Amino acid sequence: MPQPDLKYWLALTRVPNFGAVRIGKLLRAFPTMERAFSASVMDLLEAGFDANLANHFLQTRIHISPDQELEKLHNANVHAVTRRDPEYPPLLSKIYDPPAVLFYRGTLPNPSLKHIAVVGTRQPSKYGMYVAEKIVGTLAESGVVIVSGLAYGIDSHAHESTIRHNGITMAVLGSGVDNASIYPAGNRNIASHILAHGGVIVSEYPVGTLPLPFHYPMRNRIIAGLAHGTLVIEAAQKSGSLITARAALEGGRDVYAVPGNIDSEMSEGPNNLLKMGAIPVTCAEDMLDIDTSPQPLPSKEEGARKIVSSTFTYEPRSETERIILDQLKRDPVHVDELARASLIPIDTLGSALTLLEMKGIVKHEGGRYYTRQK
Repeated sequence: MPQPDLKYWLALTRVPNFGAVRIGKLLRAFPTMERAFSASVMDLLEAGFDANLANHFLQTRIHISPDQELEKLHNANVHAVTRRDPEYPPLLSKIYDPPAVLFYRGTLPNPSLKHIAVVGTRQPSKYGMYVAEKIVGTLAESGVVIVSGLAYGIDSHAHESTIRHNGITMAVLGSGVDNASIYPAGNRNIASHILAHGGVIVSEYPVGTLPLPFHYPMRNRIIAGLAHGTLVIEAAQKSGSLITARAALEGGRDVYAVPGNIDSEMSEGPNNLLKMGAIPVTCAEDMLDIDTSPQPLPSKEEGARKIVSSTFTYEPRSETERIILDQLKRDPVHVDELARASLIPIDTLGSALTLLEMKGIVKHEGGRYYTRQK
């Protein structure tokens, strides 16, 4: 049964700059989301929010109708589970800053089944497509739930192979799950097939949310969080698939990689993961025989920093990166302090920090503290 105050959870997902981290803070401070949504400035200050953010919350709140948000959900035939719902995926609840609300269409799979995330390049080779078909098909026939991101390339092949082999697949989006928002639009037919074959499409973003670029690093943590382990088939050295692998590492989940041609750019990602301690996979049985209990990989501490060379001076790729790197020094800086100093929205900041960590430019020191490495 959904939470009686579901409409307030939905309304909170519409507040700009209030993502999983800040809604989680409200969840800890207030007994219900109705109380959180109607909080005064003083209530928010006592909950640990600064005055600017508290005032921003109140000014934004007056334009959001909880009843209308619930109506939008029903009109789009979309379901939602919150972190307080018993139906919330238990694996996902164990990651750092899990989504406050998980929107979905279809049927959430039985949590007792083994779940494997499959990710890789959007431009796979014939070898990559062959591997995806062979390994994913066998996993699906064995009752493993396949989790991926509905992107072109390996993601699409993973979903389609699962369907061909009568398995269950989950597609995690960086947009709303309503049909008009599904991205890429060219894969909406695959989304329909997933639903028709008992699968599910999920997202932390509400109905009508566009697929903005900074959503995807955040989306990748959900792909990893829904699975016992993540398999990388083909990926370049700076692929978003490696962000998913990093998220799996941080969650203490298994990371698997398919060895590839040492002369192929698309093999650099998996081959580097293998150097870092990922589990090599040449057939589905390599994953079926491994215990599903979360286990950290040996090289977790050094994981992302090994993906890039340590011998260069990094040039920021965007204004957001420049601002972040100007604020970060050798001494650890907390994310909240960084958000206040940089004026960057917390979700955008989190995405940028994840990308910079994947590049080896910043280091997560634990407890949401970061330092600059280059």
